[in-house]
Amino acid sequence: MSFKFKLGEIVVPSGVPKEMDVAVGPSVVTAIQLRGYIQITPVGTTRRLLVRAKDYERCEEEVVVPDNTDSAFPPGWGIKAL
Repeated sequence: MSFKFKLGEIVVPSGVPKEMDVAVGPSVVTAIQLRGYIQITPVGTTRRLLVRAKDYERCEEEVVVPDNTDSAFPPGWGIKAL
């Protein structure tokens, strides 16, 4: 069985409409589930979300990880413009 992502990869939402309930900004893959789901943790937060893998793609930009894990970054932060 092959999976779309590996543990620890950085992912971002792919062309998903804003009205869908998906996390925006870079997230780390923390678990791989069956039936096309992955568990992610948005960068700068401690919360975990279960999302469909087909709604996400690998992040190609350099991601800036915050030094202090107690402060949450606003959506979209953590992506360094190239």
